[in-house]
Amino acid sequence: MLHIGADEAGYGPLLGPLVVAAAVYEGDRRAAPGDGIADSKVVYGRGGRTALARALSPYLGLPGPVSLAELLRRLSVRGDPRPGYPWYGDVTDAEAGGGAPPKGFRRLYVNPVCERDFNEGCARRGDKGTVLFEETMRVIRRALEDHAGDAVIVCDKHGGRNRYAGLLLAELGPTSILAERETAACSGYRLALGGRTVRIRFQRAADATDRAAALASMAAKYVRELFMEGLNGFFASRVAGLRPTAGYYEDGRRFLGEVRGLLADLGCPEESFVRAR
Repeated sequence: MLHIGADEAGYGPLLGPLVVAAAVYEGDRRAAPGDGIADSKVVYGRGGRTALARALSPYLGLPGPVSLAELLRRLSVRGDPRPGYPWYGDVTDAEAGGGAPPKGFRRLYVNPVCERDFNEGCARRGDKGTVLFEETMRVIRRALEDHAGDAVIVCDKHGGRNRYAGLLLAELGPTSILAERETAACSGYRLALGGRTVRIRFQRAADATDRAAALASMAAKYVRELFMEGLNGFFASRVAGLRPTAGYYEDGRRFLGEVRGLLADLGCPEESFVRAR
């Protein structure tokens, strides 16, 4: 039995990528977070990116120090998207890497959705909630392709959505699907998928109660932080006195106002740099 947790970081900001991640365990790993694994907001609040790096190190499968390029080569389901985005340089983290993964852990996956891809998805689908669902299913499909057997999948709730059956039919293509419950707290489904049984639930605050979802939350946040360090470094080296940004709306607008001239000089349209929704 596989146990897969999925979560995102960067759904709301104005700047920077949306990053979705999934963590795969073998066996019944429905344990609560612990041993350094927790909701990314909790871990980040304790010690910033360094705390994330140290807790994640055994799960990355890389010796330290770890660069963003190496991390994307190993973990990304869409390769390295940075060649289309000149402001994302490489970043190396001396705090990350090394260590043996715990028993039962199999793999991390990440899916960095940069600004142009995000905006195109929103234009195509009409809302960013559907984009989040599609990009979450991208990592789930990859995890299921790479690991055989029945599976339990735990995802954080996607906003206020309670009904996911139609979206699951479109994205995973099961031969049958049964809605076991659809409530504000949790929506759960049983799917027949290529001869295997897959149970998937979308649970409010899953990263606070499920270790695999918490690990995915941490991986997503960590990768987004590396992207944002590259973005801030690129512009700080070209705009004197520029303060870094985390990309959230109000401060993102401040940052955009200060780099708008440089974006014009680079021939970069704002829709390639600014998230539309």
